[in-house]
Amino acid sequence: MMPSLFSTAAPSSAFQLWFIVYVYILPIMLYAAWAALSVMDLVEAGETNARPFSLLVVILLPFFGAAWYLLARARTLSKSARIATVIAGAAVWLIPLLMAVWLVGRPLGPKALS
Repeated sequence: MMPSLFSTAAPSSAFQLWFIVYVYILPIMLYAAWAALSVMDLVEAGETNARPFSLLVVILLPFFGAAWYLLARARTLSKSARIATVIAGAAVWLIPLLMAVWLVGRPLGPKALS
């Protein structure tokens, strides 16, 4: 019996391994990196007026809050570094994920990959 795609057991196919990486591991790592950069910027900038609101947005809105803060409010990182971090991180995660969704939606599904 083949385990479910959502199982955390050892993957039995390359597609399951890919699925685990792009659905479980990469989003957590991406959010951790964006949130860490955002919190680091908040601490280094020393903005006491906007700090509580911005920190709540970064923490409570997992991807959008940290990406919003990095693109709109961050001050200590250069603008090109902030844009590259958000766009490259999103591209590395979303492009292969969308490609897989497209492949799975085809008539043969994931069996065509193995």
